[in-house]
Amino acid sequence: MIPVSRRPWRLIPAMLLIGVAPALAGADDARARLLGLAGEAGQHEAIVLIGLEHAHRISVDSRQKFRIVDPDSGKPVWKAEFDGAVQVVAEGGPRDGVPSIYRVQVGAFQDRAAAESESQRLSQLTGAPGVVHHDADRGNWRVRLGGADDRMALGGLMDALRQAGVQGLWIAEEPATVMSGITLRLVDDSYDSMATGLTRLAVVPADGAHIEVQDKPYRGLIELRVSPFGTVRPINWIAMERYLLGVVPAELGPAQWPELAALRAQAVAARTYAWRNRGQFSDEGFDLCDSPRCQVYRGVGVEHPLSDRAVGSTAGEILTWNNEPIVALYTATCGGHTEHGKEIFPEHDEPYLRGVPCRAEVDAVGSIVRGRRFDPVVDESGTDVTRDWALLSVSGVLEGHPRRAIDAQGLRGLTTSLARLAGIPEPSGALPSPLRTLGQAVAALVEDLGWTDRASVLLAPQDHSAMLRDPGTAALNPAEVRALAYLAWVEAIRPHPDGEYHPERPATRARLAPALVRVGQSYRAFGLRSAVISGVNGKQLRMVQGRGSIRLPLAPDVILFGRSGGKPVPREALPLWPGDRVRFRTNASGALDFLELQPPVKGTSDDRSSKVFSWEVRRTRRELETAINRRVSIGRLEDLEVVRRGISGRIVELRVVGSRATTLVRGFDVRRLLDLRESLLVIEIQRGSGGKIDAIVFTGKGWGHGVGLCQVGAYGMALRGSDYREILFHYYRGTELERMDLVKP
Repeated sequence: MIPVSRRPWRLIPAMLLIGVAPALAGADDARARLLGLAGEAGQHEAIVLIGLEHAHRISVDSRQKFRIVDPDSGKPVWKAEFDGAVQVVAEGGPRDGVPSIYRVQVGAFQDRAAAESESQRLSQLTGAPGVVHHDADRGNWRVRLGGADDRMALGGLMDALRQAGVQGLWIAEEPATVMSGITLRLVDDSYDSMATGLTRLAVVPADGAHIEVQDKPYRGLIELRVSPFGTVRPINWIAMERYLLGVVPAELGPAQWPELAALRAQAVAARTYAWRNRGQFSDEGFDLCDSPRCQVYRGVGVEHPLSDRAVGSTAGEILTWNNEPIVALYTATCGGHTEHGKEIFPEHDEPYLRGVPCRAEVDAVGSIVRGRRFDPVVDESGTDVTRDWALLSVSGVLEGHPRRAIDAQGLRGLTTSLARLAGIPEPSGALPSPLRTLGQAVAALVEDLGWTDRASVLLAPQDHSAMLRDPGTAALNPAEVRALAYLAWVEAIRPHPDGEYHPERPATRARLAPALVRVGQSYRAFGLRSAVISGVNGKQLRMVQGRGSIRLPLAPDVILFGRSGGKPVPREALPLWPGDRVRFRTNASGALDFLELQPPVKGTSDDRSSKVFSWEVRRTRRELETAINRRVSIGRLEDLEVVRRGISGRIVELRVVGSRATTLVRGFDVRRLLDLRESLLVIEIQRGSGGKIDAIVFTGKGWGHGVGLCQVGAYGMALRGSDYREILFHYYRGTELERMDLVKP
């Protein structure tokens, strides 16, 4: 086991750890009083302030009575307490909000002095006014020039800057002004209201209760303040560890990714991110936002026992480098390999943010499980029904030669066995005898298994001919047409290669197998369950199912199905890797007697189970031009050229060629400019007459920026048996895990 340093982190009083403006925290006694009223630990516990989504009108409520007070004095601003929803409205500003202004962003710098020097130089060069903007997200200073209420009006300035050799230009949007003279009004559920004359309020819950903001419950207390945009900004004051209870499940859902080691790694990364970035939005009165711009926080509504356990069992643990919290960037799905931090975010050249494979360190070899030989089964229409035949066989419904014609007695035996398995009424009454044709067989099958109402109610007679499109069905009686059309509608029977069903021919067991399986699946008659492989040990499989792990032996005669060409294929020997998704059933003794590999089957990357591990998007030239010109003003799009790729294969430099300008886009701006999930992609251009672009196809992998911990990859590593320390040290190379003191001694 990798040791965890127990050296206490710097013993800084919690009020200093907040990192927000002194006016927000207020005097120690007022702050402690409010936190105590809200049920938080008090002034010695580390508190973070989370900015929630702002709006002109914000609703607050609680399931118990609550108070709204002046945060400086702690005194009620209107009623002593409220018992019902209260609307908090920003009044005194424009109804349409603050207008936008557009500027040309020309560069980013680590210190303010360098940014101001560049701003002055370019202002003198172009005659355009320059401003220096602090970017709280990236922790750098950005230089912007000009100012217009329309993006397109900046084209001339963009051209002048390009002629001066300035690259990486970007059109940025920001508020045109900071509003003043706006205060907060309260409106209760009886539509009585009061103008408070204040720009800040605190909503204090009853002991142990939660405050609901826009119908979402939160722990701690809620501050409401007028934002620079002239809106109401709710700010959640909450203890750090309680905050993480609403972050971890929002970032890595325990229901979908139920591996404790992965959730623990997420908890440590999220805690480290929060400590490192506290005070990030101090000019707006809070530490962190609640969106992917920072890290997602959804309050009490997403809390989950498994992620609660992950937070509690890692309490206080953060990752450090040289005794400082690291820049704990993380990404959703990295597509098999993460990227060097500096290639995506130039300001992040930290030695621990290095691109690493999202897979086992050594070549993985699948563990082979073995089953019985099962020959392919094809019915007389040429349809492969092997999987259906195997499932019916192992369930005890179907036996005999697949291509043998079925008679009335044989059909009644099949429907009776399936009815017993499904727990539906067993068939009774006489069947047509002799049962000679497919038309007679499907009519009898539908009648025996109680699907007559489905066929009559759910498919109108007028639709029968459209479903079958077979002149040969004209000779069938109404019951036969109805049954055949319905089974075709639910894709339980398929036509021959000539497009016809040939209902006059005899029915075989193989021909009816898909229909029997379709009926059985409606009632979950076969006991199929889904799980994810976490290990293979001899003749036993270890799998993750729901919140827990199960171990099941393999029956000696287990039937195995792999996949080929998107279809199930019987396999006598089937290699399995941790992370593979399977569906299976067990026999009466609890052993696996049927197992099939499920899609997606996408190699051995630890993040391959993500739905966006691979993707494809097609955009027309006009769609791309609109998006690109909003940022870099190049005119008509003529080409996209990959200049350089990073260690992971991500595009880290892209040349955008237009009719009026050519620009070089780097790092994270590649993904942002193209509005795609990731920059790990291939670009394929479709050109029409004259060589002009018609459309571009982007085929890629992953979702996010690709730097740091891969969240779905952490889940994959956990499935392979890695603990959370191994996961963290894999993605953040060379870091240390330290435990902080959560309270002032």
